[in-house]
Amino acid sequence: MVNAISTPLPPGAGDFTARVKPKNLEEAAGEFEAMFLRQMLQEMRKSVDALAGEDGLFNSREARTLRDFYDDALAQELASQRTTGIAGLLIQQLSDNITTG
Repeated sequence: MVNAISTPLPPGAGDFTARVKPKNLEEAAGEFEAMFLRQMLQEMRKSVDALAGEDGLFNSREARTLRDFYDDALAQELASQRTTGIAGLLIQQLSDNITTG
């Protein structure tokens, strides 16, 4: 028999990936910027992998996994610095729509 959890989760606290939903526009814009930067890094890595060939020095599954972790951390760090301006533009554009719409 399975017992129910005694303390329910607050509604809308997270999703099935265990990530907490953003609380405001700034957090959402920052997360979007991190996802954009992560995708950009991933595409850049694909071009490097194509040039390296199958027997390259860093072409093992373990090396790719560690590189993916590094790219995730790098994307988060770059997004937190807000140097690309993506989050700022999103905040500016969407906050205008919220106040006028």
